[in-house]
Amino acid sequence: MIKTGDNNIKNNLAVLEEIIETFSANFDLKDILNNIARIIGQVTRADSCFIYLISGDEVILKASQNPHHSNLAKIKMKVGEGITGWVAETKKSAAIASRAYEDKRFKIFSGLPEDKFESFLSVPIIFRKKVIGVINVQHCRTKKYSKKDINFLETIAKQIGGILEISRLISETDVLKDALETQKLAAKAKAILMKSGGLSEDEAHRLLVKKSMDKRKSLKAVAEAVILAQEVIS
Repeated sequence: MIKTGDNNIKNNLAVLEEIIETFSANFDLKDILNNIARIIGQVTRADSCFIYLISGDEVILKASQNPHHSNLAKIKMKVGEGITGWVAETKKSAAIASRAYEDKRFKIFSGLPEDKFESFLSVPIIFRKKVIGVINVQHCRTKKYSKKDINFLETIAKQIGGILEISRLISETDVLKDALETQKLAAKAKAILMKSGGLSEDEAHRLLVKKSMDKRKSLKAVAEAVILAQEVIS
């Protein structure tokens, strides 16, 4: 069990070991990010921990210490916008002890309770000198973040940069594989519909899309059903 509030070298290693175990047990980026947010939130005794990742010129909320959060992926800002965007742009940490919401860099999102929290610590996640994300830790009450607090979070952020980049690459590869598989199955299903129903390629494609929407199933699932039906008949 990691001791909370103890930011020494041993604790850094213990946190990193738990994060690595999370990565080793599960390659799903969403789960990894949520687990990292939970671990950091526990260690820092935070009331909130958010993890943002950079996509293009945007910083997008991807994980929260609080699993009930419904704003994931809805909260996004341009690099340079808000405290989070400022950290992403400058590669510098930001530590605000009180009234964080009054900071001139602060960006308010309606319906986000954390926007009323007093203290705010934000550090960049860096991999190979490139910022790939940002970790935000917040406390409801005033908290003066010590140099040890800041160094601790910066160290963890640097150490997990490689883990997150690998996870993201794996995730993107899986998405690409699924897209290619869907494309292949859809092409086969269209050929079946064109031959059996005398449809043009466009008509067959529109039919697959319509069935996908009507049945509320993925295009891949509909294409597989068409192929399976043809195999049963043959």
